[in-house]
Amino acid sequence: MLALAVQSLGTRHRPWAQAMCAEFALAQADGTALRFSSGCLLAAWRMLPHHSEGRFALASYALCLGLLLPMGALLAVAALSGFPFVDASAGWAGFLLGQGTFTSQLNVGTQCLAPLLMALTIMLAAAHVPLAWWVLDHDWPRIAALSRLGAAGMVTLLLGLACAAVSVAKLAQPCAAMALECAAVSALALWHAQGFGDGMA
Repeated sequence: MLALAVQSLGTRHRPWAQAMCAEFALAQADGTALRFSSGCLLAAWRMLPHHSEGRFALASYALCLGLLLPMGALLAVAALSGFPFVDASAGWAGFLLGQGTFTSQLNVGTQCLAPLLMALTIMLAAAHVPLAWWVLDHDWPRIAALSRLGAAGMVTLLLGLACAAVSVAKLAQPCAAMALECAAVSALALWHAQGFGDGMA
């Protein structure tokens, strides 16, 4: 917990972090290490909104936990229900909650495309996990490579649906979500490139 507290303080409060580490040895000797480190972590988290690195960290976690991972989970659940080559009478609620009736839009000649379409959709969903990890790790080159792979996967999925004579309109929402994700990650990368950790509040 102390290590997490030190990381949360950022470079601007490095002297405070060093003091925490020095006092931790005394807390260990007194048998109060857990209480001390918990207090340090709570204090560090309270400081997050008050310095640039902290605000960047909060924005990064908000993006990952509020958008990237939920979108990946929703897409994965929908894919297991047959999205996008299956129609659900209840719409997205049907895919996510298993409600209503499901009708395959593939015919006998195009049924062989079902595993490929499902695999592509699950791949797009699974890609959100490393994407979120790399956002928190600030690994922008890997994020760029993964984004290109995701775009290629989405185009392949669109082409597959078109070849199967299935309406591609149902991919409008996932495409819009992907565009939103790219915009948010790009904004975060720009913020990071501008030097959030320069000590300025």
